Amino acid sequence: MLKYIDITLIDPNPFQPRTYFDAEAIESLRCSIEKHGILEPLILRESENGRYQLIAGERRFRAAQKAGLKEAPAIIRNSKDAEMLEIALIENLHREDMSPVEKALGFKRLLEDFCFTQSQISQVMGMSRSAVANTIRLLDLPENILESINKKEITEGHARAILQIKDPEKREMALSRIISRSLTVREAEELSKLISKSCENSENGRNGRQAEYEIRLIERLQEILGTKVHLTHTGNIGKIEIEFYDEEDLNRIAEILDVD
Repeated sequence: MLKYIDITLIDPNPFQPRTYFDAEAIESLRCSIEKHGILEPLILRESENGRYQLIAGERRFRAAQKAGLKEAPAIIRNSKDAEMLEIALIENLHREDMSPVEKALGFKRLLEDFCFTQSQISQVMGMSRSAVANTIRLLDLPENILESINKKEITEGHARAILQIKDPEKREMALSRIISRSLTVREAEELSKLISKSCENSENGRNGRQAEYEIRLIERLQEILGTKVHLTHTGNIGKIEIEFYDEEDLNRIAEILDVD
């Protein structure tokens, strides 16, 4: 049943997985609400002392506050804590601006606080179990790398590549190179493989030195050629790939290599 609730009696969802809300998006929604009102009701549950807790509709609620609305249309539900988190996750799951880190923290809370299994989360969220597991694994990364995801300096794919590296200092090195060189996910994966190789223990340390050399070699080739360079291994053999984008670019590279 639809009710109109005094906005000052509504409290945010304490289980809201999102920590960041795009200010421009909220402002755009405020303008829409001022013109057309709230078209989709908030979902609330009754709290103490005649107050209400928000279950779903955080963006609409924030925009309505900014628009100066006195009341908001709402549907009142009798929801438990786990359901509040679940609904908030589902509502935000497919929003482009929801960080993978926020999803991971929400999944972790379902696991630890509400005794969900990864299989249950995958069913509720409409994701594969492996996708849920990979998202949660992001939380194994240090805070500064998670912050880089939140700032959109790197993607979830870049972060998964960094996860391949076990050494904390090498992870920092990978992060720095990914950002400074604007590496693609594929390039980040190649870099992580080389760095991981450099961390492997060997009797004479040759493997580690060789991998470090290969990283420097790729970076130097990219500087000289002004394009992406890939190095891959298959057993004892390998290949170097040089990217070009059109015939003119190919001729430019050939000129650098002094090929007639």
